[in-house]
Amino acid sequence: MPSMKRSLLKAFAVALLVPGLAMAAPTPPDELARDTVQTVLSEMDGRRDELRQNPQQLYQLIDEELVPLIDLPYMSQLVLGRAWRTATPEQRERFQVAFKNMLIRTYGNGLLSFDGSQDIEYQPVRAAEGAEDITFRAIVTTDDGQKTPVTFQMHVVDDEWKIYDGSVGNLSFVTNYRGQFNSQIRNGGLEKLIERMEARYNAGS
Repeated sequence: MPSMKRSLLKAFAVALLVPGLAMAAPTPPDELARDTVQTVLSEMDGRRDELRQNPQQLYQLIDEELVPLIDLPYMSQLVLGRAWRTATPEQRERFQVAFKNMLIRTYGNGLLSFDGSQDIEYQPVRAAEGAEDITFRAIVTTDDGQKTPVTFQMHVVDDEWKIYDGSVGNLSFVTNYRGQFNSQIRNGGLEKLIERMEARYNAGS
């Protein structure tokens, strides 16, 4: 993986743990963020080599603590775009499972690089009172000195704030994956894409 891509991935992974991630949630946001951060970092503390050797333990931790912060059904719909509308209910469900496992593996491995040395500058959330769709921004300085803006789009789902898109620099998470998936769908169809994702990411899930 090129060094630039590694840096962006690390910045995105680090930002998933920043306090204030669940700004304005019905559950007190500082409490939610603090508990999530403390749980993940406590589980990783002193165990990074062990987690690298036993990645299923890492993936389980990410699944239990961080995945609930993501609006997976809506993000899956955005990522598939037009293919979502023609997908069968079974295909939608299978895609969500494979997509979730892909996220867990991709960003779980990125989080292993988080050691507390990264500097995070939080930006104030500007939203009208009662808003149910907000943008959360931060500047992450990774341990190699690179400053990267990180943005999360969040909305309220069942009285909880959930992430449905984000960006690192100018690269939108949804737009990036939509481009990759649409290219594969054009070449082989949605079913082939799902099968490839299942074969790669569902093993051991």
